[in-house]
Amino acid sequence: MVVRVGRDHLPAVFEGYLELEEVLRGLREALHGGEAGAVRAGQGLEGVRVSPGSLRPYLHFRRGRYTRNLVYRDASFEVVINCWDSGIASPIHDHSEQECWFSIQAGTFLLPDYPLLLGSRQPGYALLRAPPITRSVGPGHVDYRGPRDSIHRVAALEGPAVTFHVYASPVTQCLVFDVRRNRCAWRRLGYYSIFGRRVEAPTWGEVDGGVGRAAV
Repeated sequence: MVVRVGRDHLPAVFEGYLELEEVLRGLREALHGGEAGAVRAGQGLEGVRVSPGSLRPYLHFRRGRYTRNLVYRDASFEVVINCWDSGIASPIHDHSEQECWFSIQAGTFLLPDYPLLLGSRQPGYALLRAPPITRSVGPGHVDYRGPRDSIHRVAALEGPAVTFHVYASPVTQCLVFDVRRNRCAWRRLGYYSIFGRRVEAPTWGEVDGGVGRAAV
């Protein structure tokens, strides 16, 4: 069953929330179904709120940072829960030309886009256009990034905040952009926790050396 939006499709016992395993089951069925399934997966996340109790093992917050917490991974896709301190922003980054959706579960965010004016999707020179003014978004909002429109920044205005990310296929590295130097470089991605268990020496991935304040 693909997870769909709308009261008629939400089990009454969850009072507007879906259990994590139900969401994962819908994603597996959709994303193992090829290109059409990927479209259904994105549509299915619209408005979905995951039961806070089923997310609890993956919620790890750190002051002044955000953490990446692996929930599920196979050859077709992975699910990561990001936990954000208030006022924290990611580096400006892409998604290695993979499709990505993320759903805001808690908190308020700005999601500015940075169009690539000059340069390529390889390390080196990269001139980005200044982002347009964007409105803040909150729980239930879904952000989609395709292979060629993925350069953006995620900024948590209010926290603690939680975002639910789906990457198809799994992303092991991304380009991080430095707008002051007009450069970009590869950054390997890591996790603060894997399947609910803390990593002994967390590899911060996007966080390491690139975390900032949410003013964009």
